[in-house]
Amino acid sequence: MFGKRRSYVIMYFLAAAILLLTLTGDGSNALRRIRGLHSERVTVSEPEITTVRTEKVLMEGSPWETIFYKIASPVEGPTVMVIGGIHGDEPAGYMAADEIANWVIDRGTLLVLPRANVPAIEAGTRNAPGEPDLNRVFPGGFDDGPAEEMAAVIMELIIEYEPTWVLDLHEAEYCERLIPGALGQTVLYPRKADSLDIVEELLAAVNRSIYNEKNHFLLLRGVARGSAAKGTLMAGADGIIIETCEQMHIDERIQYQCQVVSAMLYTLGITVY
Repeated sequence: MFGKRRSYVIMYFLAAAILLLTLTGDGSNALRRIRGLHSERVTVSEPEITTVRTEKVLMEGSPWETIFYKIASPVEGPTVMVIGGIHGDEPAGYMAADEIANWVIDRGTLLVLPRANVPAIEAGTRNAPGEPDLNRVFPGGFDDGPAEEMAAVIMELIIEYEPTWVLDLHEAEYCERLIPGALGQTVLYPRKADSLDIVEELLAAVNRSIYNEKNHFLLLRGVARGSAAKGTLMAGADGIIIETCEQMHIDERIQYQCQVVSAMLYTLGITVY
């Protein structure tokens, strides 16, 4: 009885050893594993993307105080600026810009001013209380009111950092496809600007990623006098206005804003991580 039991035990261990040899192909490693003396870890390495993110406080100590972000890659490339929150009742713009300020890029420089009109954002109104429309006072001036001063500060940033493109994030109440002139789901590009091929490439890339055709972006030419887009032209840069449609859910609008910005960066040869 005892002899049979011993034979069964020996056969069991032999079978276990054969199984380990089959699975590992290495008897020595199998023995080490049994003894708990060996472990293996497989690491998949990914390329490191290094960017330097700095912050600058604008109009410090005033109700208009806000933060400007610079995300710089050590790899040379174009500079792109994103502005959100010029109108305080267009939340997808400044909420998308908040996200964009945390992006990592593989080349070039990304400048982000997420909340250009803090008093208007806090009040939930288009303009800051008691102030004119910030998007109608560019290029602004330091000897006028705070809205004009903020416009002048933004102009200084564009002149200092020389972005190739400036993207201004906005919203409209209704969609342009349903109500002509409503502006929702459009990209506005100045009539006198001459990089239409890049804007058309951008639009094609974005619309390919949007399944529902009724939510595709349309291209419109022309921007309002005194707008940040006009100021961008005056400062020697190119620029577009991105308008999402407030009839959509806020999360969808934020996603669309980010998609357009990401597509512009990709079109210019910058990858977002």
